[in-house]
Amino acid sequence: MAVAALLLSLFGCGSSKDSNAANTTKSASNASNKPVAEPGKLPPADMVAAVSAGKGGPPVELKFELRSSPQAGQALTVDFAILPDAQSIARVNARFDGSDGLELVDGGNMAAVDKPAQGSVIRHVIQLVPKQDGIYTVTAAVSVDLASDSITRTFTIPIIVGEGLPELTANSDVAGRAEVAGQAATRTGFKTH
Repeated sequence: MAVAALLLSLFGCGSSKDSNAANTTKSASNASNKPVAEPGKLPPADMVAAVSAGKGGPPVELKFELRSSPQAGQALTVDFAILPDAQSIARVNARFDGSDGLELVDGGNMAAVDKPAQGSVIRHVIQLVPKQDGIYTVTAAVSVDLASDSITRTFTIPIIVGEGLPELTANSDVAGRAEVAGQAATRTGFKTH
């Protein structure tokens, strides 16, 4: 259940312009006609929104994109877009950290950006190396200096490496097979214990 919620938060965040099957099929057929964004240049509208624990906080949004599928022992590049949404921001900076088992090798600190324009996109890239399959998180502490205050908002980005948590996958596979076997036995009139 927790894995399903994490997957939904990872893949379900953000907006989807092609939500029905007809539009998805149409989009797939037109995919070759669309220019592919250069890595690190994906429009923020096409990126995934990072999750923040609190509803309040500084007037910024954080979006991200994984450049590849996370694999144990292989470098993983993550692109970020910080989106200031107020005119009164004096400065924005950020610090990124990986959870245990997710080594941050580059990009831990984003240089401060003075007086970012409302609606601008501040880009940042980090590089991680996951040590083994599992579910990890990257935290991003985005600090905003306003004219009269300084506020930090912490965002969480889930990273599922390889098979995620193999023991959960194995347990759900066994449970799924038992449920299917039970349904088959019920349809044929046999009782299961």
